[in-house]
Amino acid sequence: MIIVAKDGSGDFRSIQDAVDALPDTAEGEGARILVREGEYRERVVIHKNGVRLEGADREGTVLAWNGCAKDTYPDGTEKGTFLSATLTVTGRDVTVENMTVRNDAGDGRKAGQAVAVYAAGDRGIWRCCSLLAHQDTLFCGPVRLPNLGEAIGSRAGCAEAYTRVEDGPLTRSRQYFEECLIRGDVDFIFGPYRCWFEGCTLFMNERGGWYTAANTNEAQPFGFVFHNCALTGECAEGAAFLGRPWRKWARTVFLACEMDAHVAPEGFSDWDAERVITGRCGEWRTSGARADQRTRHPAQKRLTDAEAAEITVDSVLAGEDGWQPYRA
Repeated sequence: MIIVAKDGSGDFRSIQDAVDALPDTAEGEGARILVREGEYRERVVIHKNGVRLEGADREGTVLAWNGCAKDTYPDGTEKGTFLSATLTVTGRDVTVENMTVRNDAGDGRKAGQAVAVYAAGDRGIWRCCSLLAHQDTLFCGPVRLPNLGEAIGSRAGCAEAYTRVEDGPLTRSRQYFEECLIRGDVDFIFGPYRCWFEGCTLFMNERGGWYTAANTNEAQPFGFVFHNCALTGECAEGAAFLGRPWRKWARTVFLACEMDAHVAPEGFSDWDAERVITGRCGEWRTSGARADQRTRHPAQKRLTDAEAAEITVDSVLAGEDGWQPYRA
């Protein structure tokens, strides 16, 4: 195990230095990084497989940066969304737990998109984490080429990579989130990967917007699945929509989730005339102030018990390798 401590009492003062020091073939305790309490202001790329990044305290161990889409290259052009992340994971089988990852660039109306976590690898596990930002908090999708690949260089890991991740390519990668707080506004959980969110809290900032913006490929059976999650916020009542389709065939479902009055009665909404809600977006057994699905977008799916029973962690994430993150 490697220990990171700001005060110099560990093996490293920097999380990135600890990741870089791991051997490429590290396993088990040899790939575990324990981060002691403190605020670590740095960008981090976890590019090695099997890394376990563990904070000493969920609220007290904070990784923070202020990258944003409006940051510029030397020629003055803006870098855009995908170079703004505080933490980028390009390795496979990476677990992050018990810590806060924050992008504090501020309100997207001034800073533009500002990603806290860029989850690009396969079989990622996130437990008891707080992921905090404003616009575009969490991206679950491949490395965007060429700009991100050029920026991280040798830390590109083994993640999928595409020239335009915005087009929602058919992907194989998966992410699992358990008991996490994810806070943001305007499409703050977005991307094409298959993701399962178990017992998480989704918190909409004052600005309002959409909890999700999936761009699932039409041929992909699953996108984002939220199970036993709580949806709330500090925006005006009804100003937090469940999602809108970044790509027309976005796949997002909410199963047995509690939704308070911050959630829009309409549930999902269309993005534009081409990217519209279909039956691939839906709900099952919603509770709370927005339990009545009769007010929802007319095209979204009201799942039956039988249909919901077919959407399980295994059906969404297991894949050909039988991955079971809830047992890891």
